[in-house]
Amino acid sequence: MAGSQALGVRIPAHVLAGVDRYARVRDLTRSMAVAALVERALSDAGMAREETPPPGTATASGAQDAASGRRAQQWGIRTARPVAAALGAEKAADQPLANEFMLDGRRVAIKCAKPATSQCGLTNTMRDRVDSIVCVEEAAGGMFKLYKVTPEQWEDNATHPPKHNRNHGTQTHLSRSAWRRIGEDLGEVEIDG
Repeated sequence: MAGSQALGVRIPAHVLAGVDRYARVRDLTRSMAVAALVERALSDAGMAREETPPPGTATASGAQDAASGRRAQQWGIRTARPVAAALGAEKAADQPLANEFMLDGRRVAIKCAKPATSQCGLTNTMRDRVDSIVCVEEAAGGMFKLYKVTPEQWEDNATHPPKHNRNHGTQTHLSRSAWRRIGEDLGEVEIDG
């Protein structure tokens, strides 16, 4: 069963500041940091549920579960930064927890995919903020292939989550085959893994 996405809990400012520091150090979003810290606290208190699959374990159907989704998101965040550096892009100061960067005075989102990943997701708010999206696919030997698409190309070729999905109406997905077909080939970069 999926957990709640909004708990309605008020977090004291000093605790939230600690969460934000943890998020920066670990290259996580605030939500990911809260989830990681709560999971650790529950485990330390002996309250972790034994029937919960280990983090990163796919469900029986092969779909992504919450833990593997967080791990994929963390990998994407960690990977986007050196890709941005290789392109000469700098972190967008007003979006410190997002994969948004400034490149030649224009805002760009960097979305990363491992070899077995068939698509990347993008929130509608990020799509509407950026001038382009760089889709990055991992290849062999630390090489990453890059394709640039416009927000309009993304929207025209993206798929929407089904109505029962919690991301319906807020996020879309672009397939690897689509970004290869419509995207501007930016070549390859090598980053240390």
